[in-house]
Amino acid sequence: EKVKEGVRNIQAIATTASGKTLKSEIIEVKFYMGELYKAQPIKINGKAISTTAEFISYITPMALQNQKQNGMSAALKVAQAALETGWGKSIPVDRYSGLFSNNFFGIKGTGNAGSVLVGTREEYYGTSYYIDDYFRAYRSIQDSFNDHTALLTERERYIPYKEVMHNSTAAAHALKRCGYATDSKYASNLIYLIQKYGLDELDKQGI
Repeated sequence: EKVKEGVRNIQAIATTASGKTLKSEIIEVKFYMGELYKAQPIKINGKAISTTAEFISYITPMALQNQKQNGMSAALKVAQAALETGWGKSIPVDRYSGLFSNNFFGIKGTGNAGSVLVGTREEYYGTSYYIDDYFRAYRSIQDSFNDHTALLTERERYIPYKEVMHNSTAAAHALKRCGYATDSKYASNLIYLIQKYGLDELDKQGI
């Protein structure tokens, strides 16, 4: 029988040798047969971003403005956005509705435009797992930048980061220690991007 879209309740029932009936908890399962949406690139004037240079040029003004306001490393801000979005080519969208999230920093939860359900990779004790999770959706890219700044400067868990946020290398390590991401190579990946693309020059503009 062909599976139809909708909600099903599944429960396991077993009978023991003594005749006793055992029942599991009821689990709700949703079947979706429609189109699944994938991550989408940023579009500038209707054209999808295609190079790292385009991405850096697009993101840098916002990162520098943020640095001017609070001293947060612009180099690290750009590197995080690059790492989380694949240089602007993979912005999370809801896999069922196609809602574009404007989420540049992989922050989970609910933003000012709701949330999007996407597939994501998590690493625990050296093992990677692929799960579905909700990520924040924003009305604009600037809202994503502002929320990222608020998260790192206002949450108590990120106090160690805030103390070194002007230094891209120290701040990258602090982000990992504070639990920003589960990837064991998160800090080293950020530092690599900063060094490879000379992003540390951005921080000198704030001196």
